[in-house]
Amino acid sequence: MPWHRRKPDIHAKDPALRRAAISADLAGQNALRRLLAADPDAGVREAAARRLSDLVLLRQALESDADERVREAARARYRQLLAGGDDLNLDYRLAALAACCNGQIIAHVARSAREPVLREAAIPRLTDRQLLGEVAAHDENASVRASAEQRLRALNCRGQADEGTSGVDSS
Repeated sequence: MPWHRRKPDIHAKDPALRRAAISADLAGQNALRRLLAADPDAGVREAAARRLSDLVLLRQALESDADERVREAARARYRQLLAGGDDLNLDYRLAALAACCNGQIIAHVARSAREPVLREAAIPRLTDRQLLGEVAAHDENASVRASAEQRLRALNCRGQADEGTSGVDSS
């Protein structure tokens, strides 16, 4: 039987059928974890990363998967989930933010997270003066604006944050 007529199956030998099963939402979170961590096919790992809600495994994939497409899919999904693009627990997302070392993701959270407390938690790690100025001027939450203003003043006083830095304080 031709592959396109076979039923999608996450246990199939054919990677196309495993990818189809993921796309058809036939794989639960445990199966997605297993596929992202161990499937030999990069396309299957990429598809799993796009659906997985496990921030720990997504961070591992974005930091260390051998395939760029998998790393990018994991990065996009991690960023989306961290900012509140799902129903993940806020404390879980705050812990994931604390463990995150990716400056672009931290900046995205500071700018776009659903909850003000999450945006505010990202601010002390920012060193990009332009971004801090934007948050200080435009965030809808007064406490977030005040935190960004305070961080910007502290950076200006200490002379940290050159324009050529990553934009995130790793300490």
